[in-house]
Amino acid sequence: MPGAEPKFTLQVLLQSPESIRVTPFKEGSVLESTIKTSRTCPFHSALVADRARDVLALLAQANAGARELLPRLVAAGQAIYVDLLPAFLKEKLEEASARNLALHLDRPLLGIPWELLHDGDQFLGRRFRIGRLVSQQESGVALQRAMRAPLTVLIVADPTGDLPAARREAEELGAALENVGPFGRVTQLVGDVSLRTMRDELGHHDVLHFAGHAEGGGATGSGGLRLRDGELTAGLLDQLRGRVDFPGLVFLNGCTSSDDTQRLAAGGSPGAAGLAGVASALLLGGSRHVVGTLWEVLDDVARVTATSVYRRLAAGDSIGAALEGARQAVITEHGEGSLLWAAHVLYGDPTWRAAAPANVEFEDFDVLDGLQAKYRGELLSAEPATRVLAAAMLLRLGDRSVVPAIARDLPELLAWLSPSAPARSQRRAALVVQALAAAAGLEPGGPPDSLPDEAAVRALMKRLTGR
Repeated sequence: MPGAEPKFTLQVLLQSPESIRVTPFKEGSVLESTIKTSRTCPFHSALVADRARDVLALLAQANAGARELLPRLVAAGQAIYVDLLPAFLKEKLEEASARNLALHLDRPLLGIPWELLHDGDQFLGRRFRIGRLVSQQESGVALQRAMRAPLTVLIVADPTGDLPAARREAEELGAALENVGPFGRVTQLVGDVSLRTMRDELGHHDVLHFAGHAEGGGATGSGGLRLRDGELTAGLLDQLRGRVDFPGLVFLNGCTSSDDTQRLAAGGSPGAAGLAGVASALLLGGSRHVVGTLWEVLDDVARVTATSVYRRLAAGDSIGAALEGARQAVITEHGEGSLLWAAHVLYGDPTWRAAAPANVEFEDFDVLDGLQAKYRGELLSAEPATRVLAAAMLLRLGDRSVVPAIARDLPELLAWLSPSAPARSQRRAALVVQALAAAAGLEPGGPPDSLPDEAAVRALMKRLTGR
C-alpha cells in the first residue's frame, strides 16, 4: 500500500456574517507541525450568496441541456475566488505543491461551490483533489469504522418505486463490486424501502450506495433522502449519532441531492441544504467519506461516475484520485463544455484508500512474550498514567482482557483529553484512544490536531465493556 499522499489542509470557520477565520496547515501535517497562526478575514456573505447563486443557476441550465456555458462558469468562479478568498490564502493556494486539498468547514460554509472557484488558470476542483470536512468544534471527534477489506456494501435503489434507471444502476454496481478488490458481500434493497428498514440496515455495512430521489431544502435549509414513507434527513441522522455505526463510505446519487439552487432561489444564503446537510450529519456521526451531487444528476452521469469511482478504488486509487478520474470519464463522454463533470463532490479526506487488514506477524515469539510480560508488570504500577499506557499497549497486541483496567483508570485518560492538557498528555490520549477504537473496529476521525471528546470516549468504553 502506498504511503500517505501530501495534502494542503485549510480550516475555514464562520465568525460572523462579515468575517471568517482561516487556519492553514502544512502539507502532510500532523499535530506537531500545525501552523498555529489563524487570521480573521473579511467575508462578504451577501456578495458570496449572489455569486454562488449564479454558479448554481448555470449548473442547473447545463443539466437541462444548455451548452456554451463554460466561459460564464469560469467568470462566475473567478468572481467568488476574488470576492471570498483573502490575499494571503490565495498566495498559499498558488504556492501549494500537493494535489490534495482538505477543507475543514463550518456547516454554514458547506453550500459554497468551492470546487468551482476559479483562480484565473483553472477551477480549484480540477487543480486539486478537494475533500470537504465538517468542523467539529462543538460535537467532538467521531469514532469511525476502520474500513478494512473486505468491505460490506449496501445498495439502496429506487426506494420510491419510480426510477427504473436507479434499478439498472444497482444491478450493474452489484455485479461489479461483489468480492472485487477491497469489496466483499453486497446487499441490495431495491424498491419499496422504508425509513425503518434504512435505519436498521445503516449500521451493518461499510459502504452505502444510494440511488434515488433526494429533496432540496427550500428556504428552510432542510431536506434529505426520500424513502417510501418519508425522508432520511440530517436531523434524523443527528439523532442516530452515537447509536449507529454509520457506513465509512456513502455514495449519494440523488435527484436534487444538495440542490442549493432551490434554497438560494428562495432567498437563503449559501449553507448546508440538501446533501450538504445530510453529508455533514453523516460525517459528524462517523462516516469517513460522502460522495454526492451539487445539483440533480442525469442518469447516465450518475452511472458513469459511480462505476468509475468504485472501479478506481478497487484498483488502489485514493478516493480523491478516483473521483478525479470519474470526472475525466464524464468529460470524455459528454465534453468539458457540458459542465456535467462538476456534478459530484467529495466530503472527507481525499487521500484515503481502501486498505486490507494490517496483520502483524511476530516471527520471534520470545520478543512478543517479553513485551507482554513487560506491560503486564506495568499494570501493577502505582502511577495511573503508567497503567493506562501499559493497558493500551497490551490492547494493541490483541489482549482485550485489559479493557476493564483502562475503565478503572478512565479519569486519567479523560484528563489527557482536556484542551488545556500538555501536548505530551494529548499524544498519550491519542495512542490510548486509537488502541480502544481499533479493538472496537473503529478509528478516530477529525482534523490533524483534534481528539475525541469525553462523551465519545465514554461511549467507546461502554461499547467495549458492555455496560
